[in-house]
Amino acid sequence: MKTTSPRVPLRELPAVVGFREFARFERADWEQNAHRFYVLSWQPLLWGGGALVRTWGRIGTQGSRCWEGDYPDREAAQPLVERLVRRRLSRRYQLIDWT
Repeated sequence: MKTTSPRVPLRELPAVVGFREFARFERADWEQNAHRFYVLSWQPLLWGGGALVRTWGRIGTQGSRCWEGDYPDREAAQPLVERLVRRRLSRRYQLIDWT
């Protein structure tokens, strides 16, 4: 699932501050045979609050999935979102799409 959104340079990156529901990162390094994706999404829970869902793997596969905590609201998860986004960027992933 490739989107047409332009890749955003690190200095103009809105993902850390503007993350509301979804962010997709990709890393394509032909020399190291690394074709990976990483998706971070906010999922509301049935009884209120929500959870961060992380999905990662090789591009073209379903990948692995992990639920991160039970948060009362989106703002409570912001420190974890910031840490996860910065980690992806430090590992040479590029932001592909976000909302």
